[in-house]
Amino acid sequence: MEHKDMLSGMENIIMKSIWRLEKTEKRITVYDIIQSLKENYEKKYSRATIRTYLTKLEKKGFIRLKWEGRYSYISSLVKEKAYQKKQLENMKEFWFDDSLSDMICAFTETISPEEAEELKDLVDKLGD
Repeated sequence: MEHKDMLSGMENIIMKSIWRLEKTEKRITVYDIIQSLKENYEKKYSRATIRTYLTKLEKKGFIRLKWEGRYSYISSLVKEKAYQKKQLENMKEFWFDDSLSDMICAFTETISPEEAEELKDLVDKLGD
């Protein structure tokens, strides 16, 4: 990834909102993000606060702000799957000393028996 490292907590939430909105909206505005944050995360922020975060995200290379008249439209420059992958790599490296087996062991301690069965099925399919 060509962007500057990782995001803060609120930047993550805003990016998640942008990625979610991109699945349904053709053009995303600040007001769309404000509404998404309210509906999905029960967070209320002013337009000015969101604009500040968007400026930071743009400087980090995560989004593009395109001005048309009085409105700016937001689009992501980093794909959600690429960011997820980078986050997992960082987690494995930092918290598990780059050990995949330690990370998987810790992960399996947090899942339900049903999810464990699903995981076993996925692992079995890897051998196919």
